[in-house]
Amino acid sequence: MMGWSEPKRYAFEGPRPKIGPGLSRPKPKESARLYRLRVKLPDNPQMIITIPAPTRGKAIMYCKNRWPGCEAEVVE
Repeated sequence: MMGWSEPKRYAFEGPRPKIGPGLSRPKPKESARLYRLRVKLPDNPQMIITIPAPTRGKAIMYCKNRWPGCEAEVVE
């Protein structure tokens, strides 16, 4: 019987993101508001995104889990 194996990542792809409820987005039925963040990845142009999160700290954590190694800051 053949099973599922996780796809291999190459070194240039960087560290594996942590994706899922509570890691890269709010948990289901958790109250959240929208935050605008400036995200800068090494050797890439910055991007401004809007994500739902319960707090500013969680919004930054969600970005850092989605894009490991990034710099994230809330934009007012």
